[in-house]
Amino acid sequence: MGLKKTEQKEYAKFLYTEKNITQKEIAEKVGVTEKTLKTWIDANDGEWKKLKKSLMTTKAQQITKLYDQLARLNEEIENRPIVRKSMLSPIKLDKEGKPLFKAPEYDPIVLSNYANSKETDSITKITNAIHKLEGEVSIGETVQIGMAFCEYVRDIDFEKSQMISEFFDMFIRQQLK
Repeated sequence: MGLKKTEQKEYAKFLYTEKNITQKEIAEKVGVTEKTLKTWIDANDGEWKKLKKSLMTTKAQQITKLYDQLARLNEEIENRPIVRKSMLSPIKLDKEGKPLFKAPEYDPIVLSNYANSKETDSITKITNAIHKLEGEVSIGETVQIGMAFCEYVRDIDFEKSQMISEFFDMFIRQQLK
């Protein structure tokens, strides 16, 4: 028994977005031509491509990368040597190798292991991005939950699952805009 066109399309969408297989393999599994599959993939302004990209870049991966950036920035700041203004000026020495000028009593620090304003701004932005990502649900997570729910309903009532799946697809398209 073959799949209906809507079932083929839904199955193809699942394989394309969730599995790491070629378009040729997807077309064979679903029972359509590669041309038909490409038409589905490119439809709705490349909705499937956007969805696949959002699923591939998970929120956890983004958070991990941001934490890594923050750690590298903090490590760079902590390991930076302290540089005083007098250290930047050339020192003139007499014939015996002694400095001709006495170092000033107040010798301000030019560079230290404290964050400067640009670094502080970067730290704040990275921290805010982490906080935002930790507090919201990604489109990929929403899709995974929706697909799991549709599969659950499919076992109970296939026709209702199709209707829910259509509404869910409309919801995801709206979220991607």
